[in-house]
Amino acid sequence: MLPLSRVRRMPWFMVLQLAITLRRQWQLLEPRDRARLAELVRKSQGRPNRLSASERADVRRLVAQLDPGTIARSVMPFGRRGIRPRRR
Repeated sequence: MLPLSRVRRMPWFMVLQLAITLRRQWQLLEPRDRARLAELVRKSQGRPNRLSASERADVRRLVAQLDPGTIARSVMPFGRRGIRPRRR
């Protein structure tokens, strides 16, 4: 979980852009695939070890159809603004 100070500094434009991109990619899935992915995420409650091996393979396949690279690239130009590099 992010510390509250990091959440406050989060560029909200980036969050909005991410939400728009996620929705667009989600709608590209077939309704049957959307329902299956939602069912598996609910069943796992965010914990992959609660799924069988075949169910985990289904999740990987469906997430790959969402095209995570496109989602990441949609927010990449905005992601580093306003975040100072950590000093060692």
